[in-house]
Amino acid sequence: MQQPVLTMEGISKEFPGVKALSDVHFELYPGEVHALMGENGAGKSTLMKILSGVYPATSGVIRLKGKEVHFGNPLDAQKQGVSIIHQEFNLFANLSAAENIFIDRPEITGKFGRIEWSNMYDEAQRLIDSIGGSGIDVRKEVRHLGVHSQQVVEIAKALSFQADVLIMDEPSAALPENEVQKMFDVVKLLKSQGVAIVYVSHRMKEIFEIADKVTVLRDGKKIDTRSIGEVTEQILIQMMVGKEVNQLYPVREQEPREEKALEVKELSLDDKHTVSFGLRKGEILGLFGIPGSGSHTVAERLFGLKRGTGEIMVGGKPVRINRPGDAKAQKIAYVPPDRHRQGIIKPMSIRQNISIPNLQELSKGPILDGRKMMETSREYMEKLRIKAPSDQQSVDYLSGGNQQKVVIGKWLAAKPEILILEEPTRGVDVGAKAEIYSIIHQLAQEGLSILLISSEMPEVIGLSDRILVLYKGEVVHEFGRGEADQEQLLQRASHPRYSEGGSL
Repeated sequence: MQQPVLTMEGISKEFPGVKALSDVHFELYPGEVHALMGENGAGKSTLMKILSGVYPATSGVIRLKGKEVHFGNPLDAQKQGVSIIHQEFNLFANLSAAENIFIDRPEITGKFGRIEWSNMYDEAQRLIDSIGGSGIDVRKEVRHLGVHSQQVVEIAKALSFQADVLIMDEPSAALPENEVQKMFDVVKLLKSQGVAIVYVSHRMKEIFEIADKVTVLRDGKKIDTRSIGEVTEQILIQMMVGKEVNQLYPVREQEPREEKALEVKELSLDDKHTVSFGLRKGEILGLFGIPGSGSHTVAERLFGLKRGTGEIMVGGKPVRINRPGDAKAQKIAYVPPDRHRQGIIKPMSIRQNISIPNLQELSKGPILDGRKMMETSREYMEKLRIKAPSDQQSVDYLSGGNQQKVVIGKWLAAKPEILILEEPTRGVDVGAKAEIYSIIHQLAQEGLSILLISSEMPEVIGLSDRILVLYKGEVVHEFGRGEADQEQLLQRASHPRYSEGGSL
């Protein structure tokens, strides 16, 4: 009978005031892809940080090939056969692929401590070739490589430590859609070579395509381990959230009003292309397009992050928006696609983050009103169900879903009438998605006009009253509620022959 390459027994981890993991058991076998799933805050990251040597468990035992091991730090874990590929690649852009693989490694030095460049390049190329990267030039600087090639370099670096266990943390998050399959091919090749892989991901489709088993954590506890053939998407969702999620997308109870909250005419996206459309009061208007379609530029134009030509009308009156302050004055708010770089400010608290766009409203003359700040932040913590001990909690310690709610909350505190949401559920788990969808639905029911820009087709279809499809800077089609499926949406967004032109 095959023995596990990795056994984690009774793993618990406590931080001051928080029990992050409680008596977790996890097994991994050679040549197995084992998915680890759970909502943000379920304990996945903590378990993987313990396994990769970032910090020790409070209690419990880790065994590799039957032998108990202790990791003092990540390098110690690597030397003993456990490597991790982070969501954000850990590479030096101005060094070659080979240098990144063997940086600070004594095995590539010869006499007198000199680097044996020829040997290093040969060994790096051998590693790269062994995982299907034969087209990658290991002498080339990493900054000149594509994202998938950079990921292959990361994997080769991990394998250079003779890894028995490879942790892949959201491996497709940084990849364009057309390169995800290449990553799957690498994973399958590693599997055939006997490497055991822990695959951490929110993406259900990937789990069912690549994993052999799946373990679900919830609230720091192991819920179950199943073979992938024993579960469905609905079963996994129920295991993760602790209840059945029957209705991911709320049913609209009332129609948007006919009155237009926003109208744009010939809004320039670049030197050649313009768009025209209207947004009604209380409407959720979906904007969908593949990368390069111009949907992101629409958001930038409407929020004053990018200048151009064309007419913008708010409440039937023409306005000029040349900077974000102009947009805010017109009661337009924008939740950007990357909450880490554009949405939240670390390590500030929830209260501080919610207050930042609203300092004038929260001040008495030149002095900030602490009571108003507290009341406002607590109001939106309650309204958006932000889970934290208090509004003084640093956003660093929040789950992805709760961080996203803080970004939404800080702009709702500005009392907008038009809300632009771009990728509102990127990088959050299915439970947090359901909560955010409920929030979006409720805001529209209350009369807020929402421009929803998303690359997730089910999201656009499930939430929108209407959908506008963009192709290379032009609106090419409009779908009403219930008229589009994913195939139709992708066809319109991908092929110019479907273009119908015109203003919508």
